[in-house]
Amino acid sequence: MGSGMLGAGTAEAGTPSGMAGRHRPAHRKLKVLQFNIWMGGSQVAGGRAGIADTIAAVEPDVVMLSESNEERVAALLSDLADRGLTYFDNANPGDPGVISRYPVIEHRAFPSWSKAVISVDGTEIAAYSGHLEYRYYVNYLPRGYGGGTPPPLETSEYGWDEIPTGPITDVGLIMRLNEASGRTAVTKTVLADAAEERRRGRLTLLAGDFNEPSHLDWTRRTRNLFDHNGTVVKWSTTKAIEKAGFRDSYREIHPDPARSPGFTWPSDNAGVEPGQLTWAPKADERDRIDFVFYHPDRRLRLLDSVIVGPSTTIVRNERVRETGRDRFREPSWTWPTDHKAVLSTFRVSGSRRRHS
Repeated sequence: MGSGMLGAGTAEAGTPSGMAGRHRPAHRKLKVLQFNIWMGGSQVAGGRAGIADTIAAVEPDVVMLSESNEERVAALLSDLADRGLTYFDNANPGDPGVISRYPVIEHRAFPSWSKAVISVDGTEIAAYSGHLEYRYYVNYLPRGYGGGTPPPLETSEYGWDEIPTGPITDVGLIMRLNEASGRTAVTKTVLADAAEERRRGRLTLLAGDFNEPSHLDWTRRTRNLFDHNGTVVKWSTTKAIEKAGFRDSYREIHPDPARSPGFTWPSDNAGVEPGQLTWAPKADERDRIDFVFYHPDRRLRLLDSVIVGPSTTIVRNERVRETGRDRFREPSWTWPTDHKAVLSTFRVSGSRRRHS
């Protein structure tokens, strides 16, 4: 498994396993899944099987894995093989990873990110998977909880606990502490690499568990919702990605953050007590922190984006059903994680001559 899977199978280059020799259409759907697997499913009874069952049910072409490692990816590839499915991985020795139905022709590791390059009927795609720093989770400050900011920085005295004096709504402070996380800085490194890939004629996709919300979600429309307590925050990592020309696939399909919030954390999980799923038990801590981004190109068209996972969540330490307009692919199998996944579907067409 691991790096050995890079050469596994006999599929033609740019063709999923089992498709070799068939007529190639002028365009093909490409399903991209952002999936935090919560320590390889180890926190839920039957969770490891639930990861493979999710992929078998959803049938994504590319899966961006958070909370993965070499051992967990090897186990997943084996479990998928047991279900008659062949996936290839990008040989990342740590977290995060990428697996794909298309063979991986190039790969590279970055701090908090990894890359897999695949070829879809001759159209090469660089897919970046991210899992960013979980501390400095300062979207908790307006909700009256510390965000695990380490000392000696401001608010570090609260750890992850409730703030005795109540919510902190100083946006300048929130932004400074968020910047100190390094999430935006490591992402800018990947954005520079993605720009180089586009100069080579490749499409670029970027997905991950950011442990940071989107500036498209903490707006004037939502400032008095979801315990934002009046704050409007231009979260810097998604702003940097937008500035680099990428588009947020979920927000493209569901533009209203009040009616279609698209929360991905915390997710309900029937196999786990609510107290294990919340870090801010007296607050509404729901946020969209898992994303699939794409860079516009005439060869890539976004078709849809939905949430995969339970339509229930945890609010103030209780299981609650979401009431917005989000669409869910509800699992009939064991849900393996405390996140919901994001599934975005694209149409890939044509190929452009690669240039240096």
